[in-house]
Amino acid sequence: MDHTRQVAVVTGAAGAIGTALTATLTDAGYDVVGLDLPSACPPDRLASGTMVGCDITDDAEVRAVFERIVADHGRIDLLVNNAGISAIGAFDDHDVETHRQVLAVNHLGSVSCTQAALPALRESRGHVVVISSVAGFAPVVGRPAYVAAKHAVTGMFESLRPELARDGVGVTLVHPTFLTTHLGTAEGGTERTTTGSAVTADDVARAVLEGVQKRRPRVLVGRTAHVAWHVRRLAPGLYERLMTRRMTATEGADRG
Repeated sequence: MDHTRQVAVVTGAAGAIGTALTATLTDAGYDVVGLDLPSACPPDRLASGTMVGCDITDDAEVRAVFERIVADHGRIDLLVNNAGISAIGAFDDHDVETHRQVLAVNHLGSVSCTQAALPALRESRGHVVVISSVAGFAPVVGRPAYVAAKHAVTGMFESLRPELARDGVGVTLVHPTFLTTHLGTAEGGTERTTTGSAVTADDVARAVLEGVQKRRPRVLVGRTAHVAWHVRRLAPGLYERLMTRRMTATEGADRG
């Protein structure tokens, strides 16, 4: 195996964004290793070694998998923390276990993978990407557990950026607006479509590559993400009224 080629690790690699990231990064010259639950991994990709079955909520398993990746490839230059799940409903609809599950995948899974990859990333002076969301910097009605988890992972990696900069490791937070694809939920279903202009998985993948190449601290993907970023800061009351009105209208249309 050519250990001079840059190596990227992508979590949640079997999903729509993970698949787009794999293709985009491969085209950019990376050897990509995808991680996902064993049941989600295509057998041919498991056999080829381009995907590895891994439960990112199991820290011991994560550390073993990353040790294997470094042993096989000799390096890690890029980690994309993409894996995530949502939970749809009001606060009263979900118990603590649902909140714990969403936090475990979206936040703690990213913590575990980053800690496991960090020695190799420091050696390569590499880069960490977190696929966050508009929900990572602004409230979104009807998704309290998801908003909490995305705020947690966003805040932690914002704090981690200057710490890792001393070692030459970059951190990019990517905040897409609502996607045309569906995100898995803690209940086992998929997130329903939501109002606002949507972006595709390919849009997100291209934004990730550009963010890494230009070492950007933050990337907003989609017009709604840009509007939400500015309105939330300049007029938080207006943002909350607009968001609540749009989300309520969408929920009514879904029930209809």
